[in-house]
Amino acid sequence: MSELLIGWTTCDNTDVADRLAEGLVERDLAVCVQIEENVQSVYKWEGELQRKTECRICVKFDAKKLEQVNSYIKVNHPYENPEWFAICPDVISEKYLNWATGS
Repeated sequence: MSELLIGWTTCDNTDVADRLAEGLVERDLAVCVQIEENVQSVYKWEGELQRKTECRICVKFDAKKLEQVNSYIKVNHPYENPEWFAICPDVISEKYLNWATGS
């Protein structure tokens, strides 16, 4: 049985979020990408406190495509050091998993 992963990243605006989302889905790297606007991020960058409004992108994809998704994010994300991590959910409905992984 395949595993579904869920990954997250953030970006400056909806144009970038749309481009990343559409690229992932069009290339069959992700089955679904959700875009959340107006996420407030607070962090330090190069020693300076930053507060920024961003878009969060939630990427759902088959674990078999992890390397390809990692590469896509690395090459296509405009940030110098983009947030990107993925987890495997502990609980997922079998019907959704089958749809998402094509099983």
